[in-house]
Amino acid sequence: MNIISKLTIRHLLENKKRTIVTILGIVASTALITAILVGVFSFFSFFGSINRLTDGDVHAVYDKLTWEDVQALENDSRIKYAGVVCTDPTITGVRMFTDKEMRFRVGNIYNGGGDIYKQLVVSEYDGKLPETSDEVAVEEGFLKDNSLDLHVGDTITFELGNRYEIEPDGTKIYYGGSYRSEEQFEVLSTESATITAILHGNRPTKDFDILRGMDFGTTVGLDVNGDSYLDCRIALKKADSTSAVQIQQIAEDYGLHIGDMNTEFLISVFATKGMGGTYIQFFTLMGIALLIVIATSVVLIYNAFGMSLTEKVRYLGMLASVGATRAQKRSSIYFEGLVLGLIGIPLGILAGCAGAAVTLDFLGRKILESDMIAGAEGMRGAIPIIVNPYVILAIVIVSAVTVFISAFVPAVKASKIMPLDALRQTNVVKMKARRLRVNPFIRKIFGYEGELAYKNIKRNGFKGTVIVFSMAISIIMFLTIDFFNNTFLKLNQYEIDLPFNIYVSCGLDEKDRLKEELEALPEVERVVSADYVTYLFKDHDNKSDFVPANNSFLNKDYLTNDYKALFDNLDGVMVILVDDEDFDKLLNENGINPTDYHGKELKGVILDSYLHTENGKPVFNESIIGQKIFYDDPENNPPVVEVSGIVKYKEDSYVCNLVPKNTVDVYVPVSMYYEKAQEHLDKTALSYTYGVFPTGSEEGLVSKISDITTYGGYTNCVVQDLSQAINAMDTVSLMLNTAMYGFTILLTLIAIANIVNTISTAVHMRRQEFAMFRSVGMEEKGIKKMLILETILYGLRALFIGIPVSIFLSFLMFNTIESKVFAFELNYPMYLMMVVAVFIIIGFSMLLSASRIRNDSIIEALKCDTM
Repeated sequence: MNIISKLTIRHLLENKKRTIVTILGIVASTALITAILVGVFSFFSFFGSINRLTDGDVHAVYDKLTWEDVQALENDSRIKYAGVVCTDPTITGVRMFTDKEMRFRVGNIYNGGGDIYKQLVVSEYDGKLPETSDEVAVEEGFLKDNSLDLHVGDTITFELGNRYEIEPDGTKIYYGGSYRSEEQFEVLSTESATITAILHGNRPTKDFDILRGMDFGTTVGLDVNGDSYLDCRIALKKADSTSAVQIQQIAEDYGLHIGDMNTEFLISVFATKGMGGTYIQFFTLMGIALLIVIATSVVLIYNAFGMSLTEKVRYLGMLASVGATRAQKRSSIYFEGLVLGLIGIPLGILAGCAGAAVTLDFLGRKILESDMIAGAEGMRGAIPIIVNPYVILAIVIVSAVTVFISAFVPAVKASKIMPLDALRQTNVVKMKARRLRVNPFIRKIFGYEGELAYKNIKRNGFKGTVIVFSMAISIIMFLTIDFFNNTFLKLNQYEIDLPFNIYVSCGLDEKDRLKEELEALPEVERVVSADYVTYLFKDHDNKSDFVPANNSFLNKDYLTNDYKALFDNLDGVMVILVDDEDFDKLLNENGINPTDYHGKELKGVILDSYLHTENGKPVFNESIIGQKIFYDDPENNPPVVEVSGIVKYKEDSYVCNLVPKNTVDVYVPVSMYYEKAQEHLDKTALSYTYGVFPTGSEEGLVSKISDITTYGGYTNCVVQDLSQAINAMDTVSLMLNTAMYGFTILLTLIAIANIVNTISTAVHMRRQEFAMFRSVGMEEKGIKKMLILETILYGLRALFIGIPVSIFLSFLMFNTIESKVFAFELNYPMYLMMVVAVFIIIGFSMLLSASRIRNDSIIEALKCDTM
């Protein structure tokens, strides 16, 4: 170890506090980078493993093949498995020779050869998988449904054909999946085959009851376009980030058509090249998040190296005076970064992995409990953390680059230090006398301590700029991310807060009897109207018989300036049918007379909130009153609704939450709606929907309600339990919020550490200055007053920079939203909280740092080398 390295180590040990804070900064930034990369890798790897349970070991499908194409794929060195499938719908139906009901006898048969069953069968099974056309594997459940006591080695006989239905225009529609009572069966032949395997619930082939082998060269039919029904499902030998490129290259090599790519698997191995833009956007966002982390970390670590350089100016100058070269002085800073990185990066990786493990454990349990993942229903536990060596290498590289960038500028400055300037400290303070002039009002208001504080900020030069810059960056980062989070919450379609989860629909003439029976249940607290009718202006399903509502309602003049774009992409208006009593209560709370809404015309009130937020900016102006929502042809369409009032959103009102946010809602009394609806609609076509408020737990309630509707003589009842769907959406929302707010909190901690480190180091370096003030009689009270005034001045400067820039960046971010259906709003309480927090953090850091040097010896402090 040379003299430069030894001095650097000694300097780090002598400045333990700053060294520890810098290491913690590196640990925090590395931990955040690790949590992002390891968390994302583990999450997608988990989905990849679930995908195999759901879809089998299939990475892509090439369709419309010849047997020569199949042979070429089987011989390709890049392919591990090549499974052949005949997709001809005319030979996918089977019917058993049993006396069971038709829904048990009719099933589906899968015709495949090659490696297909090695790829698709992932469950346990008895026997061996079929290979030729006279061998089959049968689902155990299918045998039980047909009361067939067959085992491996036995022969099974069935009718082969297709399941179909004839459309009114004569088109023949082929069926698969569950049996339908209206379907027909066309018998093509009677087949017998040997059972070589019995399956026990194989999910990739869950829609098929029999898996049949296929002989090479079998004649395969052609579709209406003359294309072959022969497909090949492949699995690659080298399944990694190049998988998508490999799949496309194989298609090019043999002139094949890619029928499908297993995007769920490909994304799990980060094979995004050549895939859809959605996945690219996701990784772009992840890259942006990493850049934010790196930028914030660079500011923190750069400040630490900058302060370190200021502290080492004198001894670097002395080294220069005895012949140290520029490269040696520069290497001092790089070596310091190396030492700190060797300590901080491994600790950060460990902390990040621990954080990712805790997060995935928490979110994983929520995700699996919600049964929202197809293929993982019933699974419980946590998402396992996967520490991939390549991911760790990427983390080390990114973290090392972060440290290097942070040290680069200080290292360049260190190389330029000259002996005379270093000994005289002219590189630290470069200030002309006229720039230190102080406004007389400062002296009059704050006294001479205020004048000293003002001059000190000016003469601090680089150190003062670093403090202000650090705080301004922290303010900008926090407020901008807060705006992003709030904007995301507004756009988050998964955040749904419905007042109840159980809905029961019935015919209009059955509603009173059903309500009485529901209210009689001890588990039911209240039953209310919970139906709505959507007046559609646009059709995204391209239905040939679609008739839009009259779009005269979609006039931008009815909107406030903040919501002028609301009607640009509005599909429809939701007219919500509310119990008369609750409707009148809503109107009374908004100062509207309910009497006018129970007359001859159907009148309603419009909710003046698109985002379901109390005290938000208004959406509609008074000109919306009197406008009507209607269809030009009243026959067989909902009745005309006149908007006669505007009501405010209340979070604790169940009426205001009957439908999710991001909708335009009009409330009408339920009795008036059905009275008018029957004028143009057949009463038998009208249904009535109740929402059920339970007294406590909903467990078992759905089953009791189903018994009432099933055995109570009702002819047209439907029971819906949205608990699982809402739970899944809540879980998605929780995942997104956890990612956003966890990211924000960690960045905020890094920013606070940045400010505290910068200020405490700056105060420590002013030991000589404070010793001089004490030597001329200044009391501790005066020093504290001076520091408080510096706190105010530093804080004001940082806020004057940070707040306008954050507003500007937030506005730019707002303008990137394609559909701006809501107003640009700032979180004013957060801005106020930020102002208070800035002064608290700066003041606390300054006073705490000053208290640590309070007992310094004046003589020893004046002899100290630090400035």
